[in-house]
Amino acid sequence: MQVRVDFNPHDAVPEVLCLIVPAPTGVVYENRCGGRACLQNSLEGYLVVVGRATPFVDFFAKFDGRPPQRWSADDLDHLQRLIREKVVYFVAEIEFESRVLLSLDFDRLDDLTEAWIPVRAGDQAAVLVFANSA
Repeated sequence: MQVRVDFNPHDAVPEVLCLIVPAPTGVVYENRCGGRACLQNSLEGYLVVVGRATPFVDFFAKFDGRPPQRWSADDLDHLQRLIREKVVYFVAEIEFESRVLLSLDFDRLDDLTEAWIPVRAGDQAAVLVFANSA
């Protein structure tokens, strides 16, 4: 049995930034994304709160709800810096806890849009999500 969760913090906690880590959990998180396009992306896995979304909301605000289909090198560099500076992902190891820095997943740029940012934590693919502007 699969459970679907509408992850839409817009009204409750609009500044929350979460990471969806893909895994066969039976729980599928859906997130409205894409600015004014109002896409509905989903991913099965774990939802982990990783910080405040404010820097990412501010980054996407310049597109006025219309994120580009083709990203400029400057925009990708800025987004990569935000991910590296504002988000740290913790991975529990058997004997110690280590930190894995997230990075923009350049292999999945076709999926990149407002409120749905494909990232990597080492070898693990994941997605950063937050409240869509529209």
